[in-house]
Amino acid sequence: MTWAKDVTPEYFWFNGALNTLTAKDVIDPSKVVKVSWAEGSYQEKNARIFPFKVHRGKGPYDKVHKTMLTPLLSGEDGFWAMLEWPDAFRIGAEYLDLPYSGQYGFVETSYVFPTTHMVAPKENVVSCNECHVRDEGRLASLAGFYMPGRDQLKTLDFLGWAVILGSLGGVLLHGLGRFIANGRKRRA
Repeated sequence: MTWAKDVTPEYFWFNGALNTLTAKDVIDPSKVVKVSWAEGSYQEKNARIFPFKVHRGKGPYDKVHKTMLTPLLSGEDGFWAMLEWPDAFRIGAEYLDLPYSGQYGFVETSYVFPTTHMVAPKENVVSCNECHVRDEGRLASLAGFYMPGRDQLKTLDFLGWAVILGSLGGVLLHGLGRFIANGRKRRA
């Protein structure tokens, strides 16, 4: 495990529901197993972009049944007392009345938990450029919607620049008109 301070959270669409893998769910050990994950998408009315801490590690699984294992860790028969994975897996499976083949391995896992605590104080709030930039921003991995500063729509960019340049041109023309009109009043 790597301990770190001031870790940048990861952001996902979140509708308030977290899904969790159970010890009976079949997994694909060739991929990272999501033990928990946030539910939500851009299309959902009540979903919001939400910060999460993501724990990545390795977890034990049954190679035959392709399910995650639930070892007994504490107590005199637990892993921390005997330091024997096979016994801890067997006892944990018996306790939960789950099948255990006796063949185990470790698979890459991830689980998320919302950052509803340990949030930085308001003085340390990140700047707009932390998220609203094209390649390296915090929200670069979120897709399916337009975010100013990050995404590029040529038509919208053209219209934005047209408004800016048109406004500048209007101000300059107005100033020039006032300058000319003011010069005529002085001559009369």
